[in-house]
Amino acid sequence: MENNSNKPDFGPLPQDGSIRPRLWRGMKLRCPRCGQGKLFRAYLKPVEHCSNCGQAWGHVRADLAPAWAAMTIAAHVTVLVWHFFFWQTDMPNWQLISILCGIATVISLIALPPMKGLFMAIIWAKGTTDS
Repeated sequence: MENNSNKPDFGPLPQDGSIRPRLWRGMKLRCPRCGQGKLFRAYLKPVEHCSNCGQAWGHVRADLAPAWAAMTIAAHVTVLVWHFFFWQTDMPNWQLISILCGIATVISLIALPPMKGLFMAIIWAKGTTDS
């Protein structure tokens, strides 16, 4: 069952009329339409079609928005950690910088797939193909 129209096919609407459950499904790396099929076949490579409902995902491009969102999350967490270490320890600067770079990198890599799923769900809900 492929979506052939220009308007997005949301499937049955949620009872409360909200699109939030569909955005949450995207963040959980599931198809925003049905919530069952996987959204990605690899780390950041979207599937061509949902294995459960057949919704096409290969044409939806999130571009750089997920990277910016992941870096923003990582920066906020890293600043909190920096604040704690700067005022509570006498750690040398090279150690502090090494720890903070590691934390920022790990958080960015963890946050990137859910952010891409969220932005793909937003783009799909708007009925467009890219950001």
